[in-house]
Amino acid sequence: MAIMRLTFRSKMLRMSTDVHIVFPLKRNIFGDPEGREPKYFVSEKKYKVLWLNHGGGDNYADWVYRTRISELAEERNLVVVMATMRDFTSSRGDVDYYGYLTEELPAYIRRILPVSDKREDNFIAGLSMGGYVSYRAALNHPERYACVGSLSSPLDIVEDYRVRHAGSKTLKSADSLIGTDKDIYALVEKNLTEKKEMPRMFQACGTEDFTWDINLKMRDFLYSKNLDLTWEQGPGIHCWEFWSVYIEKLVEWLPVSKISEERHKFQ
Repeated sequence: MAIMRLTFRSKMLRMSTDVHIVFPLKRNIFGDPEGREPKYFVSEKKYKVLWLNHGGGDNYADWVYRTRISELAEERNLVVVMATMRDFTSSRGDVDYYGYLTEELPAYIRRILPVSDKREDNFIAGLSMGGYVSYRAALNHPERYACVGSLSSPLDIVEDYRVRHAGSKTLKSADSLIGTDKDIYALVEKNLTEKKEMPRMFQACGTEDFTWDINLKMRDFLYSKNLDLTWEQGPGIHCWEFWSVYIEKLVEWLPVSKISEERHKFQ
């Protein structure tokens, strides 16, 4: 595999920013006793891609350093793009992180790498606030993403703001988010009314996580709408110990099969 650190200047962020990309080439091997060179594999088709988002306070590198995401992606010939986000609800007026995530970054990546733009090949997911913004993106643009996933995410951002950020001097008020393109409940209702094809959904949360109640309410709401939702739960708080386990479940859930070991044979 290749793990790339990409630094480029973003117009929407008005600054340079970093992205980690896992690009599958071949499995890790220790070498051949006869000294033969390994045969690298590069897909003739454009790659399926997972846009994977971190949580608040983290950055683009955490997924690579704290989980097996590189190995999981390589096993499935899947590209994974991990950007840094600093504003998940468009509360800042000076930069547009949401536009960067949904418009500028995908366009830039597709100019430099053979990544598919087909809906069936694009998936978006994240942990905590990264899972929330993934649902926000997928439900605002259901024509772009086949699957969306969240780990320990405050998917009801209105309730999260009321409970945890009521005194914030920088974030918007909870009530100002109701019915907007940031409100997951409203987005689901809007898409159903407009008869849009909805992405398949994955939702996981630890039973001791502070987002547990929010996740249960959202789970029950999504089930009540007969959406294609896969729910996972287990012991755990809001931490990487939980996320490192459940990112594997999420990747296994994606419609991407493990590839044959034949591509790792020597010439």
